[in-house]
Amino acid sequence: MRATSPACTIHHHLVMAVLLLLLLPALCTALRGCDESDFHYEFTECDETGGRWRVSIPNAGSCTGGSLSSPTRIHDCSVSCQPGFYFNVSSISCTACPSGTYSLGGGVHFDSWTDLPKGFSKYTEVFRSAFSVGRRRPDLDCSSYGWQARGDVLASKGGPCAAVLVYTVKLVKPGSLFYTYQYNDENLIFEFQAQNDQCQSIDDADDYKWPPLTREGQWKRVEVALTTGLNVLHWKTIGIENHGSSRPVMIKSIEISGVAYTSECTECPAGTYSADGAKICTECKEGTYSPRGSVQCKPCDPKLEYAPKGSPNCIQRPSCTTQDYYEIDSACDKNNQTRAIYKWVDPRVCNEASQGSVSLPPSGEVKTCPPCNPGMHYTSGPVTSGCVFCPRDQHSDGISPCGACPPSTAPNYGYQYTWWSGMPPRMAATCMSADDTGCSSAEGWQLGGDHIHSGRGHADDAYLVLSLKVGGFRGREGFVSGRPMEVGKISFTFELSCTSDCEFVFMDASNKKGVNILQSWTGQQPRQYYSFIITRNDSYTFSWAFQKVSWEKSYLKPGSSRKYESDMAKIFNINVTNTIDGGASSCLPCPQSPSATSCIPCPAGQYIEENTTECTACPANTVVTDPLPYGPKSCLSCGPGLTAPDHLSCMAQCKMDIEGHNFDLTNISSARAVVGSTLFTSSGTKYFHMFNISLCGDTRVTCLNNVSYNLDGESTTVVGHVCRSTIVPAVEGLPGRVGAVATQSVSLGDHLLGVTTNSSLMGIDVIEEFVKPDSKDIHFFYTSPSFTSACPDGRSTTLTLRCDVEESGQGQVTLPHQCPDGTCDGCNFHFLWKTPLACPVCTNEDLIVVRGECQDGHQAVHYITPNNCRTPDKSPEEKSIPCTTELPFIIEVAVSTTASLAFLLCLFLYCMWKKNQRLEYKYMKLVANSSSKDGVMELPPAESCALDDGEDEEVQFSNTPSRGLLNKFKNNKVSDFEHRGLLMETMKINSKNTFT
Repeated sequence: MRATSPACTIHHHLVMAVLLLLLLPALCTALRGCDESDFHYEFTECDETGGRWRVSIPNAGSCTGGSLSSPTRIHDCSVSCQPGFYFNVSSISCTACPSGTYSLGGGVHFDSWTDLPKGFSKYTEVFRSAFSVGRRRPDLDCSSYGWQARGDVLASKGGPCAAVLVYTVKLVKPGSLFYTYQYNDENLIFEFQAQNDQCQSIDDADDYKWPPLTREGQWKRVEVALTTGLNVLHWKTIGIENHGSSRPVMIKSIEISGVAYTSECTECPAGTYSADGAKICTECKEGTYSPRGSVQCKPCDPKLEYAPKGSPNCIQRPSCTTQDYYEIDSACDKNNQTRAIYKWVDPRVCNEASQGSVSLPPSGEVKTCPPCNPGMHYTSGPVTSGCVFCPRDQHSDGISPCGACPPSTAPNYGYQYTWWSGMPPRMAATCMSADDTGCSSAEGWQLGGDHIHSGRGHADDAYLVLSLKVGGFRGREGFVSGRPMEVGKISFTFELSCTSDCEFVFMDASNKKGVNILQSWTGQQPRQYYSFIITRNDSYTFSWAFQKVSWEKSYLKPGSSRKYESDMAKIFNINVTNTIDGGASSCLPCPQSPSATSCIPCPAGQYIEENTTECTACPANTVVTDPLPYGPKSCLSCGPGLTAPDHLSCMAQCKMDIEGHNFDLTNISSARAVVGSTLFTSSGTKYFHMFNISLCGDTRVTCLNNVSYNLDGESTTVVGHVCRSTIVPAVEGLPGRVGAVATQSVSLGDHLLGVTTNSSLMGIDVIEEFVKPDSKDIHFFYTSPSFTSACPDGRSTTLTLRCDVEESGQGQVTLPHQCPDGTCDGCNFHFLWKTPLACPVCTNEDLIVVRGECQDGHQAVHYITPNNCRTPDKSPEEKSIPCTTELPFIIEVAVSTTASLAFLLCLFLYCMWKKNQRLEYKYMKLVANSSSKDGVMELPPAESCALDDGEDEEVQFSNTPSRGLLNKFKNNKVSDFEHRGLLMETMKINSKNTFT
């Protein structure tokens, strides 16, 4: 046995001592018993009876043993507290939140969108539309078009993709969804859908499925009732017009109640505070601040510091500069005087007392107010004073008092705003911002004397809108000679002073068309003039909107919300002509009434002689749209194939004469519906386009949206000759979908240009596939002058009517094979209608006459319609005529031709025989003359030398040549013939020659 050395023994004991020292605290702790503070409560899973247990669980690794609380039975698994309370698991009851905290109870709230919150998901898919035919890229990246977190909002701008936002939540009791959104671009489809765990839409789904449009800058809050259990929430946007820029759909906040209990309250974020039992924290007012979890806000030093609303701390006030105030003219007083005054930009953040600060300039001198705008006059009263419109039937240049128009004249109403000492009548201004402090004033726009500008002191995301309401126009809308008629015009002069990518938008809104962006400008713009021709007679609201930064940048929460303080838009003048209201700056001559005190309009279809002011009738098939038509140039001709029986509008009669052919389209004059090809999204969503078409008469078609995506209280019904709706079919077995969805209705033909057999009219061509030169097709040409970013020249439609007797009934309408949805470019649409009703009406000369058999000396005459035309309404009746032996004309011609040919053949044979007789006689005579008495060999005797009866006995030959060109020609011909065929005539035969 090996002995252990003393050194090793000492080392072993030292190691054991160190280990004991290290393990001693753990051994002591393990031995400590658990007290009440070492336990926490948890709930078991719900059992089959709908209840569960509350059990106490020791904190891991803290103690051992101790007295455990007995499990407590909870009979209701759907425990949920009201907002402002939390569920206290110790007392098994709801308890109010302490000050400085808040609780939604059984709910969740989202209003910060720096990143996509937990629980949300998003995806995109390519959406194939007819408007993208021929331009759709297979490698399109939809990631840039989906829902994006933009700081204060979630935004989706549509485009050629469908963007879907999904949030899944489980409710323990019936609850509600509240979301605040902004949606003002009708070229996007915005859809909301709530489904259960079986992917079925919940009840009353159609009540909230299509959120309505909002006005520019307006936020709308929607409440949706949710059921107990799993709820899957979908927000979906689809871009139909995917060309050019579009306003996005934005969601500002989402709040859901009825979810599982919360066991604790949440501290208020910095810049907010709360009292006991708060369901949401309150923002600190301007000039105050608060750290996180505050029960109240603390004030800043008002002289040296400032704090915006909801600020977490105070900010040092900078020195004042000239950018911190602005100049305006005061309102005109009762003496029609004003003066320049200066105001600090609100809210004022600069320190006027600091070193280097500028002070507010004193008010200017009193000066006379600028003149009123044309059509207005100045008035003063105890309540209001300023410029107002002249009374009815009076006019003014803005300087002189209002006066009545001279006899035989009428006021020329309109809006002419050139001076801005006060807000003109029927104009309004407003400022909207995501933050309540984003606008320095509710109006936003500020008056500048000779202009109106977007103002100062607004946040960069402020949306400033200036609007003008016009009741209507005096002109009558129409479409003549390939262009829409002008019912009025609006023009204005403006400039943009911007250091950022500011945006200035001009829009109009009407009952017929809704909101439409007419033109937009971005960035720095010099002073310029813009005009827009109005072709639809309706009441309008024209709007000018200005924003310092684009929407993509306005919600990114920059370090300062007022980086571009000096950026603004200026409008110098606005002019609207030919209105039914407003003011008149001049008077126009008009036909005079018998009383010589007022004007009377000319009857329809007549114009005013400029020299005599008398009414003169226009030619047939012309229209007059001007309310005061001067001269024959006011008579506008209709297109080919169109008539104007009332001289008010051009139309196609159902019974028409096209280039000498009569057509009767009465049986196909009613509206016709045509379904385009079926289209799909990449995920399999099915949709198609429905077209409604009218041909002739007063028939107009209507495309009505059955979803309420339009503005509240406004209709988006589209009426015209041709229109189209996007149809999403109903899904079988889906209880939330009650039927097909019709949306995005647009007009493809507001006006009928003409009806002709030519395949081109006024720059519109029939697609080559439908052109058949040898047929009697007639083409209808329609146009819709309303332009979009995708179709800057508007849309057009051609409908080709083709006579096809093989079709039954009204026939069928087909679309081009190469463009199965009716269009190849999204702007020009083509249809082919094959029907026997499109054949021309037969004339009496076109009918086939058939005579029956002769019976009792008479025969019946029948009239049969050929295949290339239709039976006329009044075709000749069958009749009986005496029999005739006359052969048919064709047989008579054949017999006459045969007899003539036989006679000519006999004549030819006789001539040939006669000529042969003469040649034979000449031959015999030659033989006789050549015989000699001195031993000349004699030829064998001829078979016959006798003369026929009637021939002369002697024939005299003369060698004297005949004179005359014709005789010489005959002689030459005979000589040639004789040299070739009768050599004996020149051969002298004697006894010395051998003849064989």
